[in-house]
Amino acid sequence: MAKEKGKKKKLSAKAFTAIAAPLLAVLLVFSIALPVITTSSYDLVLRDIFGETQFQRGGVPDGVDADYYKRDIADSKELQAAEQAYTRKAGAEGFVLLYNKAEGGKGLPVAAGSKLSLFSASSVDLLAGGTGSGVSTISSDMRTALTEQGFSVNEALWKFYSDNHGTYTRGGGAVMYGFAEDWSIHEAPISAIPDAAKSEAEGTIPVFFIARTGGEGRDLGRYMGDFAATDADRDKHYLEPDSVELEVIQYLNDNFDDVIIVVNTNNAFELGWVADYPNISAVLWAPGAGGDTCRSIADVLSGNINPSGHLVDTFAYDAFSSPAMQNMGEIMLVNGGQDVSAAVFYDEGIYVGYKYYETRYFDKALNQGSAGDYDYATTVQYPFGYGVSYTTFAWSDFQMGQMDADGNIQIQVTVKNTGAVAGRDVVQVYLNAPYTDYDKANHIEKSAVTLVGFEKTGDIQPGQSETVTVTVNRKDFISYDDVKAKTYILEAGDYLLTAAENAHAAADNFLAYNGQEVEPLFGGADASFVDKWTYTYSGNGGVDNTTYAVSLAGTAVTNQFDHAVNDGFTARDQYLTRQDWTGTFPQTHGTQDNKRPSGYSEKNGLTWELEVSDAVRDAIQAKGVGASLTPITEDEAAAKAGQYGKSGGLELIDFRGRDYDEVEAEGGWDALIDQMTTTEIHDIIRNGGYQTLANANTGKPRAIDFDGPSGLNEGGVTHEPYSITYPCAANLAASWDRQNSYLHGYYVGEDGLAADGNWGNHQYTGIISGWYAPAMNIHRTPFAGRNFEYYSEDGFMSGELAREAAVACAEKGVYAYIKHFALNDQEDYRNGLVTFSNEQAIREIYLKPFQTCIEERGATRIKTQTYDEASKSFTEGEAEIPAVMAVMSSFNRIGCTWAGGNYNLLTAVLRDEWGFDGTVITDYDNGGFMDTEQCIRAGGDLKLTGYEVDAPLDMSNPASQYFARQAIKHILYTTVNSNAMNGIDHGTPVGELPFANYWFILIGEAVVAAGLTVWGVLAIVKRWREEKSPK
Repeated sequence: MAKEKGKKKKLSAKAFTAIAAPLLAVLLVFSIALPVITTSSYDLVLRDIFGETQFQRGGVPDGVDADYYKRDIADSKELQAAEQAYTRKAGAEGFVLLYNKAEGGKGLPVAAGSKLSLFSASSVDLLAGGTGSGVSTISSDMRTALTEQGFSVNEALWKFYSDNHGTYTRGGGAVMYGFAEDWSIHEAPISAIPDAAKSEAEGTIPVFFIARTGGEGRDLGRYMGDFAATDADRDKHYLEPDSVELEVIQYLNDNFDDVIIVVNTNNAFELGWVADYPNISAVLWAPGAGGDTCRSIADVLSGNINPSGHLVDTFAYDAFSSPAMQNMGEIMLVNGGQDVSAAVFYDEGIYVGYKYYETRYFDKALNQGSAGDYDYATTVQYPFGYGVSYTTFAWSDFQMGQMDADGNIQIQVTVKNTGAVAGRDVVQVYLNAPYTDYDKANHIEKSAVTLVGFEKTGDIQPGQSETVTVTVNRKDFISYDDVKAKTYILEAGDYLLTAAENAHAAADNFLAYNGQEVEPLFGGADASFVDKWTYTYSGNGGVDNTTYAVSLAGTAVTNQFDHAVNDGFTARDQYLTRQDWTGTFPQTHGTQDNKRPSGYSEKNGLTWELEVSDAVRDAIQAKGVGASLTPITEDEAAAKAGQYGKSGGLELIDFRGRDYDEVEAEGGWDALIDQMTTTEIHDIIRNGGYQTLANANTGKPRAIDFDGPSGLNEGGVTHEPYSITYPCAANLAASWDRQNSYLHGYYVGEDGLAADGNWGNHQYTGIISGWYAPAMNIHRTPFAGRNFEYYSEDGFMSGELAREAAVACAEKGVYAYIKHFALNDQEDYRNGLVTFSNEQAIREIYLKPFQTCIEERGATRIKTQTYDEASKSFTEGEAEIPAVMAVMSSFNRIGCTWAGGNYNLLTAVLRDEWGFDGTVITDYDNGGFMDTEQCIRAGGDLKLTGYEVDAPLDMSNPASQYFARQAIKHILYTTVNSNAMNGIDHGTPVGELPFANYWFILIGEAVVAAGLTVWGVLAIVKRWREEKSPK
C-alpha cells in the first residue's frame, strides 16, 4: 500500500492533450513565423551579424575600370568624423531662437564657465528625431556636451533624473509602428526632487527641457485621457505642457530670474503660457538634430554657434485653430452599422498653415471676405519663417530685376549685421497674386502670401554686409483651375513680390504697398520692399490657360483627381474660400453621438462616425484588376504580353547611361526581358522589400535598399553599422540652408558606398543602392506623427530641400525613393485611409514637392564602359541621366482609390505629365487592399515586402505579363544607372546571392521543431490509446 501511495498519478489523455496541443501549436506557429520574419524583414542585418558571403560575380578585364562610383572619404573613421561634424553644425543651425530677453547678463548665450541646473526628466533623455522607419538614435548626453564646453552642471539634479529614469520617462508615442501608443509625459514633480539638488541649484542657471516624441503609425495625442498625469490634464493634448511640467516651471520662475526653456519637439508646440512666467528669459525650439543633438544644443547655449534657424511651421496659440485640424484624426465611415474605412477631409483646400493664417489676416485688414472676428495677434504666436539671433540685421537696397526668357526674376537685398557677433540671416521672398472675379466664379483660391524663393547668407561679421540674390520663377505664380479650364492658368494682372523676414512681415509689406496702415508684429509694413511684375494677356478674358497646359514632358495637363471630391460630403463650392471665411470654415464630418471610445487619442476621447452610401462603401472596398483606373483594357494588354525564357546575349550593363525612351523605341528593354522567365519577373516584383533581386539571365545584380530619412537603417532597426543619425527633416528645413540638405544626401551616398567595406566593428558586403527617403509630405497639422520626417507646412520649401538631398545621393549612385506619394499626411488609420480633397489643393500643396523633384530634378553625370563586340574592347565615357530615379507610393487612398494602385496618380501625372521613367515601390505591403495586380496596372513596379502576403500576381495571365513587363523595365532602368553596377562590365557573370550563414540556425530550429512536433503528436496518440485499451 505504501508503494502504491507514493506512485505519481499519470495525467489523463485529455489533460495531457490540453497541455501538449497548445504548446505544439505555439511551436508550429513560431517555426513558420521565424523564417518568414527573419528573411523578409531582417535578412541584411542577420547576414551582417552571422556572416555574409560575397556576391557571385566574375571579374572585369584588365585595364577596364568598372568602379563607376568611388568614395571621397575612403577611411570609414574619417567618414564618420566628417559626418558627425556636419550633423553637429547643421543640427544647431536648425534650432530656432523664439524669444531671448538678453539683458543684464540674462538669456542666451550663457556666459562661459556658468553652472547649469538641467531640469525635467527629458534632460537625460532628449530626442534625436522620431521613431519608425526614420528611427533616430542619440549618441551623446547633455551633461557631457556641456562639460566639454567648460560648463558645470548640477550633479545632484543630474543624478536624480538619471537614477529615476525608469520612473520618470516619456512614453514611447507610436509603439511598434502604431500597433499601440503611449503619450505619457511622466515628468517628475517638484516635490520628488531631492532637497540636495534644489540647494545645489541655487546660484545656477536653470534650463528646463520639454520633449515630445513622434513616430510612424500614430498621430500625436489630441486627448491625453488615461495618459494624463492628473485628472486636470485629461482634456489637454500632447503639444502643450501638463500640470506637472507647469508646476516645475512655476517653481523655477519663483526662485530664479533667468530661466531658459528648450523645446525639443519636431512639431509646432503651444507656447502661449510662456508669458505667464516673467523670469523665463529665453525659449529655444530644438527639433531633433540627429545623434549629436545634445552637442548641437550646447553649441547654441554657449554661443559657439549663433542660432540662425527660422520656423517651417506656424506656431499658433491654439493648435486646433487651423481649418485643417477640424478634420484630422479619427473619422470612421460606417455603412449600416459596419465600419468601412477611416477618412480624412481636406476641406481647407489650399489654406494650410501660414496660407490660412496670413491670408485671413490680410483680408481682415482690408475688410473683405467675411473674415469675422479673426484676431491675428491672439491667434498666431510665431509666424512661418520667424526666428531671431544673438545679433541683429538691417536690410536695405531691395531691387527686383526684369523677368528673363526663362521666366526668372532676380531679387536682391543687402543684409547688414548691426549687432556685436557674427551671424547668418535668411532672405525670404513671397508672392501676392491677383485674386480675380474669374477666381471667385470658379472656386480658385489664392493665398495672399506664398513663399516662392529663399536664400541664406553666409556668416556676416559685425558691421559687415552681404548682398543676397534670390531667383524666383514664373512657374511658381500659376494656379490650378480644376473647375473650368481644368489645367494650370496664369491670369493677367499685377504679381507683387517682397523680401521679408517671415510670412507675416510679407503680409504687412503687401498691405503697406496697398496703402493699408498696420501695426507690425514681426517686422514688415515696408512698401519699399515690394515690387510688381505685370502679366499682360488679352485673350480669354485675361486668363492664360494654354502656356502651362502642356507639361515639360509634352503631355497635356488636365484634371486627374475628380474622383477625390465627393459632393455628398463636401461639394466643390463648399471648400474654404476667401470669399466667405466664416461661412465656409470647415466643420468636422460626422458625429460623436454614439460615444464610441477612440483608439487613437481623438479629441474628447471619442470617435467621429459618418454614415456613407453603399456606392461609397463599394468604391472603397474595390481592389484588383478593375480598381486601378487604367484606361488600358485587359485584351489590349494581353495582346502585348511578350515572350519569355528566350536565349540571348543582351546584358543589363550595356544599357547603362542610355535614354529610357530611346531604348524603349528600339525594343531594347523588351529584348532584354525576353531572356527572363515569368517566375523571375514575379519574384522580383513581389519581393521588393529592401532589395531588388538579382537575375542572372539579364546580368542584373541584387540592389540593396535601406530606410530611412535620418540615416541608413534596415527597416527602422538601427543606423549602425551603416550610418550615423542625421538631423531630422524638420530640423534641416528650419536651417533654411539648401547646402545642409545637399550634404545630408551626399553623406548618405558616401554611407551607401562605405557599406561595401568596414563600418566600425562590422564587415558588410554589398553596396547600398536605394534610400527610402527623403520624405516630403506636408505638415498639414501640428499633430501629424511623422512631421519629423517631413520638411514643412509649405510645399515649395519641401520640394526645394528634398531635391537637394536626392540629387546629392544620386552622385554616389544611390537612388532616392522620394516619398510618400501622395497625401500621406496623417498616420492614424493610414492603411487605406480615404482622403478627400479638391484638385487645386492636391496639385499646389501636396504634389508640389514631388513635382519639383521630378520635373526639376536636374541631371547626374555617370561613368560608362561601352563594349564593342567587333574589337572586343571597352571605351570609357560619360552619360547624363535624371537624378531622381525612384518614388515610394503611399498607404492612403486618394478619394476611394489606393494611391499605390491609382493610374491617374502614378501614370497620368507621374509618368506622363512629369516624364518619370524610374521605379515606383509601394510602402510596406501587408496585403489586403495593397493589391499587386492593381499596383502594376496603375504604373507601380515593386512591392515593399519579402514574404507572401494577400496580394498575388498571376503571371499565367497574359495581361498581367504585359503590366509586369513594364514594371521590370522601370526596375532595370533604375538599377543599371546606380552603384549596384559597381564591378560589373560586359561579360561579367552575375549570380544570385549565395547561402546566408544564419539559415543554418533556421534549418536547425526547423529540424528540432519538427522532431518535437512528431514526438508530441505520437505521445498524445499513445496516451489516448493507452486509456482506451482494456486494463
